[in-house]
Amino acid sequence: MFPHTLRRRLIRTPLLALLALVAVVLAPPASAHDVLIGSEPADGAQLDAAPTEIVLTFNNQLLDSAQVVIVTDASGATVAEGSPTVDGAKATFPLPALDAGAYSATWSVVSSDGHRIDGELGFDVAGAAPETTTDAAAAPSAPAPSASPDEVSTPGATTTAPAEDGASASGVPAWLVVLLAVGVFGGVVAIAVRRWREQG
Repeated sequence: MFPHTLRRRLIRTPLLALLALVAVVLAPPASAHDVLIGSEPADGAQLDAAPTEIVLTFNNQLLDSAQVVIVTDASGATVAEGSPTVDGAKATFPLPALDAGAYSATWSVVSSDGHRIDGELGFDVAGAAPETTTDAAAAPSAPAPSASPDEVSTPGATTTAPAEDGASASGVPAWLVVLLAVGVFGGVVAIAVRRWREQG
């Protein structure tokens, strides 16, 4: 009796183990949700320049419906929010120009089995985003400094050269002028004396 019972147990135990293994192998793959296998930037990345987009890569293709990405800064303020572009197993979300600081990206997507999965990643930016304009506007040139009062040119003064010694302003020699004056004075005196004598 005992050997028969022992033989039955020895047969039943391997059979149950085989059935459990088959159940695990044949379990439907849809029972496991898709998972994130990579991202750009990576979670915890320290970046010298701000990224222009976030790329999420999953192990299976995503359903192109109701995908959401929300990016917040260190204060919790939302800097970007919207739906990423889905291409197979990748979801790409464009970013605005980001200043230096810490950022968090919360994502929510629909996996290939129809179930929603979500997660979060963070990254730090050391520098601001690159400028999108190709040429910077030319800075206005500084006006030329005005001339100082000492440098302002003044109209040349028309000064009359002093008359040479011995000549009048009209060019007549001074001695001739004096001689004429003496002659006129002498004539006046002579006329006056003559009239005085005639009356006397």
